[in-house]
Parts: sequence; C-alpha cells; structure tokens
Amino acid sequence: MDLFEVELQKVDWERMECGCGENAAHLPGKIRSLFSLDENHGGGEAFTTVLHDHLMTSADALLPVSAAFVPVAYAALTGTLSEPARRETLGWVLRILGPAVDSDGPIAVECVDAARQGLWVLYAEVMQGDSEAGAAYAFESLMLIEEDLERLRAVQATAGDRLPWDLRSEEL
Repeated sequence: MDLFEVELQKVDWERMECGCGENAAHLPGKIRSLFSLDENHGGGEAFTTVLHDHLMTSADALLPVSAAFVPVAYAALTGTLSEPARRETLGWVLRILGPAVDSDGPIAVECVDAARQGLWVLYAEVMQGDSEAGAAYAFESLMLIEEDLERLRAVQATAGDRLPWDLRSEEL
C-alpha cells in the first residue's frame, strides 16, 4: 500500500461535503485519478483536473475536504508521480493555500497547519523536483506559509534557475 493510500484512508470522506455539493465519498477516486495522470496529460495549465469544483466550492471557498487533501497530497509527493501529476498536485496545494492564508476561519487555519506540517516536502520539490512549474508551485506555497524567511531566501538563492525568473528575483 502506498503512503498516500494510508493517508487517503485515514479521512472519513463520507462525513464531509464535497465542493460539488454532494457527499465527498466519491472524492478518493478523483484524487487517485489526479495521482495517476501520465505524461500524456496535456495543456500545462494547472487546475484542469478532475478535482475542479470538488476540493473547493465553485466560488473557491475552502471546505473540510480542502484541509484533508493537503496531507494526502504530501504523501503522494513522497512517492513516484509523473511530472504532470506532481505539477497538478502542487498546483492544488497552492490553490488551497491562497484563500487559506487570506482567511482566519477554522478551515483556513486547518489548511495552513496541514501545509506547514509538510514544509520539507515542498522544499524537496523546489530543490529536486521534475519541473520548473512544480518547483514554482512549491516555492509559491512556501512563500505563503513559511515563517523562517531566512531559510526561504537561502533556498531561493540556491535553487537558482530551477525557479522561473520572477520567483528568482521576488523580494521576500
């Protein structure tokens, strides 16, 4: 059993509401679909996966499933994922963190806390990931949640051209 399956099965999805308005019992299958994207997944544009309007509402509001997804995503990122699956997974973490850091409700706090528990997964993606897009999503997530700005600046300088030009010169 993969680590992400362990994390996925820890969540009582049936007791949560999905972004589509239904019971979230169907969400594990959709999450597995994300993690199994192959190299033929085209477009290069994040957030076009089967998770649209499931991890968040159509108005990009956070839900308990948003917070539950983050540790599952981190567990998947520690394993073998295709570049498109990694990129999409990191994109979803960033998409969840955007509204989470701008809010102070209990779900937002849960999302940020869950994301902070896996800082090293994000750092590893910046330094050793498969793509510039994945490194960018991971670094942007770190910019939102990392409290140690000295470490973040050091990683920014060390990562160099693994990051897109705008993130290399971003003032932290």
